[in-house]
Amino acid sequence: MSSTFSTVVAAYDLAAEPYARKFVDELDHKPLDREWLKEFAAIVGADRPVLDIGCGPGHTTAHLTSLGLSATGVDLTPKMIEIASRTFPQSRFEVGDFGALRHESSSIGGILAFYCIVHLTPDQLVPTFAELHRVLGDGGVLLLSFHIGSEVKHVDNFLDTNAVLDFTFFEPSQVEAALMTAGFDNIDIRIRAPYDTEHPSRRCYIFALKPKGAT
Repeated sequence: MSSTFSTVVAAYDLAAEPYARKFVDELDHKPLDREWLKEFAAIVGADRPVLDIGCGPGHTTAHLTSLGLSATGVDLTPKMIEIASRTFPQSRFEVGDFGALRHESSSIGGILAFYCIVHLTPDQLVPTFAELHRVLGDGGVLLLSFHIGSEVKHVDNFLDTNAVLDFTFFEPSQVEAALMTAGFDNIDIRIRAPYDTEHPSRRCYIFALKPKGAT
């Protein structure tokens, strides 16, 4: 694990409990997110395994499970996985680094990656997407989301826990180019305004496929 990711783990270990309280029911108030998750589930199909990368307290993994998917939540932070496993015992969770997944190549039907790239630098996008591409099977789908912009937002006291984090915003064209370089195609970019309960930034959601026959 890189030193950057070690810093992220330390921050989310500090903030895990208040983070879970704040976000565990967020999908209840996000109709577009639920609609796109339903679309993601339909593309994947019920018989193929799915990873929820950066699953946090496990609510998105549990939602995928409720849609009939064989979902496993993956997060860098052991404390988050502990909370997720306790809160949603019907779903599977594991500690893992999405830059070096333990899963075999071409073994996964779909990957959900809601806001998991927010702590990456721009030069980390292509290698990260290449790893996600590696584990996806032919025709596998990635659903990715992030904040739109070009700034890095530094937070010294995340959720009043003294956790220190940098949040990177990306332009859709920047992420699209990185996805294409990593081997994805059929890239479908969608943009929505923030909900009233969210940080006031526009959000980008991208569906991308691993081409059939891709190495």
